[in-house]
Amino acid sequence: MKKSSKIMLVVMLLVVLALGAYAIFKPNDSKDTSTTAKQSGKITIIASTNVYSEIADKVAGKYGQVSAVITKQSVSPEDYEPTAKVANEVSQADIALANGLGYDSWMNKLAKASSSTQLIQVGSDVVKSDDKANPHLWNNPDYMAQTAYYLADQLAKKDPKHKDYYQDNAKQYEQSLQPVRDMMNRIREESQGAQVAQTETVYQYMLQNLGYNIADEGFAEAIAEGNDPSPAVLSQLQNDIKDHKLKFLVQNTQTTGSTVDHLVKLAKQNDTPIIKVTETIPNHTSYVDWKLSELKQIKALY
Repeated sequence: MKKSSKIMLVVMLLVVLALGAYAIFKPNDSKDTSTTAKQSGKITIIASTNVYSEIADKVAGKYGQVSAVITKQSVSPEDYEPTAKVANEVSQADIALANGLGYDSWMNKLAKASSSTQLIQVGSDVVKSDDKANPHLWNNPDYMAQTAYYLADQLAKKDPKHKDYYQDNAKQYEQSLQPVRDMMNRIREESQGAQVAQTETVYQYMLQNLGYNIADEGFAEAIAEGNDPSPAVLSQLQNDIKDHKLKFLVQNTQTTGSTVDHLVKLAKQNDTPIIKVTETIPNHTSYVDWKLSELKQIKALY
């Protein structure tokens, strides 16, 4: 769900004040990782989520120091409110890597407040999407590969001596995505335009690439926006489930609410398979393993 922008101004004012206090009162023996990295000559990159920190880590390799603000599935990037510590880390980083498209607007604001931090927004800088596009870009592996190459180019501008190293790492990252693409191709051969639905728009790019027809998109869009779907939209989706028109229902397990819970319950009662997905990478899991674990649920239906 997208975070309302109404309180963002207040949040950012508080962050600015807290950042000043942090700079003044932080302990003398505390270590600033970005400062340590600069002293070692490494390029510091801070990503909004672990989805993008993995890409940055693979591409920057030994010449970069990479961190992610959000690494736990219990934290929603859309609803996250940055701390003074995070604001300081972003202001000290060479590159801030964000999804963009309103998904992690707090990162955009923090990076733009720093004169030395380069902000990369995947949505606008890499994919060239407009502001109204679906923000869940990571469910298109091609976008992830494009991000790796774009980041390699930016790193090469900052560190020309290691241009080939960054480009080779980006190529290796793209090659590592092949198991995901292979699984997608196998499912695409069997999907035959079947109708599916989702509790939120998080899996839209993947479903489109797999060749599925997404039914009742109004329901998922309303939930993603934090709104209640209209009675007509809800009724239509419920009828599609009862009439067994759906091949499966995609559930974003990080989205909760009575409307979604009741819909999932209805799907189970009518033997509609549930495909469970998440917005952030589970702990100790790679992007490839994460996507494969979701795709295997779909493949198992054939």
